[in-house]
Amino acid sequence: MYDLGFHCHGVDHFEEVIISNGLKRGEFYNFPPQEVPELVRKIKHYNLAASIHAPLTRPSWYPIPPTWSFLCDLEEEKRELSLRMIEETLKQALELGTEYVVVHFPSPPSTDVGGVSPSRLREIAWQSASHLATLSQKFGVPIHLEGFGPSPLLSVEFLAEVIGCFTDLRYCFDTGHMHIAALRDGFDLYQFAQALAPYIGSIHLWNNRSIEDYHNFGHIPVHPSQRPEEGWVDIARILRLLIPGGPSCPIIFESGVRYPQPLGNYDFRDGVRWVKELAATLF
Repeated sequence: MYDLGFHCHGVDHFEEVIISNGLKRGEFYNFPPQEVPELVRKIKHYNLAASIHAPLTRPSWYPIPPTWSFLCDLEEEKRELSLRMIEETLKQALELGTEYVVVHFPSPPSTDVGGVSPSRLREIAWQSASHLATLSQKFGVPIHLEGFGPSPLLSVEFLAEVIGCFTDLRYCFDTGHMHIAALRDGFDLYQFAQALAPYIGSIHLWNNRSIEDYHNFGHIPVHPSQRPEEGWVDIARILRLLIPGGPSCPIIFESGVRYPQPLGNYDFRDGVRWVKELAATLF
């Protein structure tokens, strides 16, 4: 069995997305703080592998949405805010025994950067990457960088340089966000995936045909009905490119459990079964 897991954001979500699908891994995010002890119990009870998408619990002092990253912002105070949140998440990762933590980087600045030189933006991001590597070493927990655009730093060249320099960092390839970035920025998604394959630590699976799909439906579950010729990401091709050597990294279904009704009367569990079959065939 390939190393498949599901994104989970609450105890009431746990059974439906992980256990009922026969998965042995979960990636946990934005849990109510009072549910964390029960989460720990369930992870141990089911003997699950686990990762965290920062934050595990949103600190009261962190802005909404909690996935927003300020690591590429001009203001040092904002960058420090993200680093503080990530450090708290890494402490929780030790308590849960999780294998790695996913962090959004690079990410779009939250304020206008007009007039700021590309070299200065790169310097700021590089400093943040260095801080992430230091935190990873401090806690002994790998950090996976999930690119989130629009950002001029969401490039093979920058990411390869960062991960090549800071070996405690790996890349989390998010199929949905990278597809949107490819459409927006005019690069080939599959060439991008092939070039990043040596740096991959984990994969997030969800789908869309455009940024409009994302705005209208959020993270759409992957499903065998999604034809690449209709604009969907070719999930089988992406997996084949990212993991040419066999089962070497976790694949996380990062979607909801309701397929958008306007797009078809489908069951998200069919997509899970489909990826399991793909994994058995491809690897």
